[in-house]
Amino acid sequence: MLQTFKKIKLEYLTIFTMAVFAGFLISVSNLSVLFILASILFILASFKYFNQILLLLIFYVPFQVALNVTAGIDLASGRVLILYLFAVWVLKSLSEKRFVIKLNLQTLLISLFLVLAVFSMLQAGDAERAIRKILVFLSIFPLYFILTSFSLPSLCKEGLGVVEKEKSQASLCKEGQVAAVSKDSYIYKIVKMLLFGGFAISLIGIVQFVCQFIFGIDLVMEFWSKYIAFLFYGQTFGAEVLSNPSWLVNVSGATVLRAISLFPDPHMFSFYLGLIIPIAFSLVLFNNKKCHSELNSESDTDKGLNNFQLFKQNMWKIVRHCGFRKKILNQVQDDKCVIFNHKFLYIVLFVMFLAEFFTFSRGGYIGMIAGIGILIVLSWKYLNSLKKITIGLIFSLFLFVILFTNQSIVHRFISAFNFSEGSNVERIKNWNQGWEVFSDNLLTGVGIGNYSIYLYPTIEYRTPVYAHNLYLDIGAEMGVFALVVWLLLIVVTIWQLYRVSRKAKNELQRALALGLIGSLVWFSAHSFFDTSIYSPTILAVFVIILSLASKIISESAYYKKIDL
Repeated sequence: MLQTFKKIKLEYLTIFTMAVFAGFLISVSNLSVLFILASILFILASFKYFNQILLLLIFYVPFQVALNVTAGIDLASGRVLILYLFAVWVLKSLSEKRFVIKLNLQTLLISLFLVLAVFSMLQAGDAERAIRKILVFLSIFPLYFILTSFSLPSLCKEGLGVVEKEKSQASLCKEGQVAAVSKDSYIYKIVKMLLFGGFAISLIGIVQFVCQFIFGIDLVMEFWSKYIAFLFYGQTFGAEVLSNPSWLVNVSGATVLRAISLFPDPHMFSFYLGLIIPIAFSLVLFNNKKCHSELNSESDTDKGLNNFQLFKQNMWKIVRHCGFRKKILNQVQDDKCVIFNHKFLYIVLFVMFLAEFFTFSRGGYIGMIAGIGILIVLSWKYLNSLKKITIGLIFSLFLFVILFTNQSIVHRFISAFNFSEGSNVERIKNWNQGWEVFSDNLLTGVGIGNYSIYLYPTIEYRTPVYAHNLYLDIGAEMGVFALVVWLLLIVVTIWQLYRVSRKAKNELQRALALGLIGSLVWFSAHSFFDTSIYSPTILAVFVIILSLASKIISESAYYKKIDL
């Protein structure tokens, strides 16, 4: 006890001494010393608390502050942090003599896609544009290799897998004492950071949208332009965004400021939400399944009751058993009940859905129907009757709103199928143009980042000219082989996740597998109308989704290998 007290006393004395020394340096110098000291502390902390800082980075992704490196170059700070953590990961791996790269189909296809993207630079007429685009990929995709590198021995201790050589740990996993995916796992923590980040960024978007009805559109746009744009977009890119704003939309004759949150436009905000919402929705579907499955078993006291009485009794049991028995929700060993707080999930899901509706992104709406639709279809056989009834009621209400009301959101969605509408006419023109470029340069493409200059040789780099279709943009710039690899990456991952969901060891694993399928389907459907992979934020979240999918697939395969 005395030694522990002396140790704590020594640590506090050391911290106090450092603080005094730092204060002295700042008093005789300037704030640059404080920045240097903070940087040194961050470097030291990143080696000791690498996993925690990596989780903070995942939360920070949608809030990236722009770094104005030089005139004409704005750099998302998240890209710098990813490269820095990648360097730390390499050094730690070498020092521990344990350099792990997950060898699976996802890793193979991602590596092949990056190679083809680099190879396309040989066809680029403007090498500078090609380099700037390829650097976006090379500064984001290392995050995948970091997140998928954790070895099975360490993951077994965190509840993610087992080591065949360690029979004691294998037996624990086999007996269900260590679940394939549990609340102590790193996967669980990553998902929590994604949900926290999505919740916070959605709240900002909702507040920004609502403020126009309180302070007026002009005042809100002026505030966002003056205090938000240049901080989060950068000087050059911020000026370009403000000169070509897509913030406003005309709905039923009324001009509305769309929800953009901290993103440069509502479409990127919608892409971000589309990658997060299906995961939250899937967790809601599968949360507390044990509580509900207990209700479905008919007891002696249930016999002789009519349907209405059974419904009332079941509702009371849900409140009593699932609402207040927190012990059930906190049991890591329980493979029947998902261990996320259900109240938090409902709030997060509602806020993100509301923010998605306020983006007025028609591509996002179509992606939502595809992603959530496929998620419900694949989850249907695992849901209890009460949740099926709830989904049916919500769907009926949605149809009622579409058929019998004239709401602005519904009007906006329906306009997506009006091919004479101005923006639709322009998008079809862009698709035709993109198809022509793709078909004329089928094998090699025109070079990554060179689509706009191929069409307009004198155009500025920041001028937004692209095919408004991810698949046409990839094919036109990088060739048909890169496009095929990208499609294989999505399709193979979805198929493998589906197989995991069919043989999941617990409900959390099934929920995450199906949620990730919903995210990839939503993203892929929305990508028919916009290109988002050059956005550092969207690409980073997409890489995190792929990393989660890769880990869940790999862990499931390992369990199958040892026949647990």
